[in-house]
Amino acid sequence: MKMIVVDDEPMSIEVLKYEVNKFAYVEVVGEFTCGVDALEYAKVQPVDIAVLDIQMCGMDGLQLGQQLKKMHPSILLVYLSAYENYASQVVKLQAEAYLTKPVSSGELEFVLEIAFQKIVSQNKRIFARTFGHFDLYVDGKPIMFRSAKAKELLALLIDREGGTVTTEQIICTLWEDRPNDEATQSLCSKVGKTLEKELQMHRAEELVVSARGVKRLNTDVLECDLYQLLKRDTTATDKFLGEYMLEYSWAENRMALLERYL
Repeated sequence: MKMIVVDDEPMSIEVLKYEVNKFAYVEVVGEFTCGVDALEYAKVQPVDIAVLDIQMCGMDGLQLGQQLKKMHPSILLVYLSAYENYASQVVKLQAEAYLTKPVSSGELEFVLEIAFQKIVSQNKRIFARTFGHFDLYVDGKPIMFRSAKAKELLALLIDREGGTVTTEQIICTLWEDRPNDEATQSLCSKVGKTLEKELQMHRAEELVVSARGVKRLNTDVLECDLYQLLKRDTTATDKFLGEYMLEYSWAENRMALLERYL
């Protein structure tokens, strides 16, 4: 979640940044003491959420919020003030929150988590097709994977529905004829990094979550025909013709379970 902070008191910005940096899902991409500079930045750079001080010299936070909303209707606004008499004006601007200074860590965490979930639900720009052959689409366009094994690794993570997959499980599935030795583990690590790079190239890096020895899919940012089918979505049921990830032999295990939907 990309955030800008606008406050004509530099110290206030530093205090807020210190608190925001505690949350891995938030990135402060711009800090400004002038509303005009913030607008110029937002014209050319993506911004998900703007934290604005209301009382500023020149363009105040309310005016800035109006301009940002005109520019990016989906941007989320959080207003800060040392006073409580702006609530009615903030409501008219459909702000996410109105916080009085000094802002507590608990208040900020609550607001940011709600904002993050809202952005995730708004921006499901990634779709996985598993019926027939497997493909991943970002913003409506298929990713042309350079590495077939990286694509297969992603397919496996999607098949596991967000559950964790260990390095050993990946090797047993993708390289079933190879021993689980140092060379194969190194190859598995290389394929994992290749997948991460491929997703980064298409601004979809949030799709895969990696930790030491395990990977999982972030299902919150993905639409998938398989998941729709499992929820008995009628549209997905109509599209399912009895074929699932045909290019992968390991997908036959899932296919046996999906036959009940035919």
